[in-house]
Amino acid sequence: MVCYIPLMATKESAATFATAWYAAWNAHDVEKIMALYAEGIDHTSPFIARYTPAGEKPPRSIKGKAGVKAYFARALAKNPDLKFIPMHLTVGMESVILVYRRMNGDLAAELFAFDDTGLVERSISHYG
Repeated sequence: MVCYIPLMATKESAATFATAWYAAWNAHDVEKIMALYAEGIDHTSPFIARYTPAGEKPPRSIKGKAGVKAYFARALAKNPDLKFIPMHLTVGMESVILVYRRMNGDLAAELFAFDDTGLVERSISHYG
């Protein structure tokens, strides 16, 4: 399911996005995950270094759909039991924050900013 956030996010559009995002990640379906992201996605996460191939210098963020897809695929492969448990959803003007627990119980929050087509153009992960 592809969903698009309008320029001004609403509680309903944010909930639709959240449902699609959690379903794709919990199914470990990288194609469905990437359907939510724009070609020019810029993704930042403290885990980038963890999933950067050996011998490569980890970037501060990953830019572009192909690079983000490869990163997400590596993360899914290394975490076969990965599961996100939704906790809270916040809505901004052109952004959404999902607060969830990871399979190990750690708290996480991710900010998603959307482009004018409603796809994620910027995501910033935070882990507790």
